[in-house]
Amino acid sequence: MNTAAARYQEMIRARNAQQERFCLPLNEDRWALYAPGYRFDPFREPEPLLKAALALIEPSDDLLEVGGGAGRMGLALMRQARSLVNVESSAAMRTQFDLCVHDSGIAEARAIASVWPMTDPPAADLVLTADVTYFVAEIEPFLRAMIEAALRRVIIFTWTVPPPNINAELFRLAFGEPEAPSPSFQELLPVLWEMGVVPDIQVVDDSFTWPERLPQSDDEALDFVLDELAARDRSSVRDILRPHLGELFQRGPIYQPKWRTPSQGMLITWAV
Repeated sequence: MNTAAARYQEMIRARNAQQERFCLPLNEDRWALYAPGYRFDPFREPEPLLKAALALIEPSDDLLEVGGGAGRMGLALMRQARSLVNVESSAAMRTQFDLCVHDSGIAEARAIASVWPMTDPPAADLVLTADVTYFVAEIEPFLRAMIEAALRRVIIFTWTVPPPNINAELFRLAFGEPEAPSPSFQELLPVLWEMGVVPDIQVVDDSFTWPERLPQSDDEALDFVLDELAARDRSSVRDILRPHLGELFQRGPIYQPKWRTPSQGMLITWAV
């Protein structure tokens, strides 16, 4: 069927097939490496995207986050809410979530080991997900389960350019072909419309960034881009990219990446 959900699924299948040819799998071993970097201070000064979400939360709200990882968004929203349940399939992410809960002294926050949709999910006033929809091939059941679990509102945190797509130019240089994109809001919204959901959309002046240690030499820069790509054949890709370092980085005491596609924060939300 030529539905929005079918087109969404085909995009993810095409990307996964391409990534499998060139890149290491995004499995639990890689999440174990990445998970500590997803642990943020829940009491940090709220960035604009977080501020926009906090304005939608009431002090009596129970939150359910789908794929909440180490609690980067969910635990930060707890300053305004009553409780949080994080449905997270990665053991490494749940470990970091539990450490953050313990170290920050946040009460009424717990993680559940499960994929989504899950059997008999807890209901919550507000059901949210952040930076997950780009990876969900069966998007309609995923969204429908969020709606069914929500008592008041659903929130999807996303970006004008999904984080998996910001390295498209780097991918092209490294592997010699255009990168198959992950679905963005442009593919997600038609799925919602076909489901009868017309959400509010808020674009926030909040550029996508991530805490990272930037390189300080050519050799470190090559390691940086190889890690960014998760390249299977590091030796060959290193040789291909070495002549392009001047295009890829603004060299200085700290090497600043130049290839990333700019992206702004978005909230897609609706009352149920």
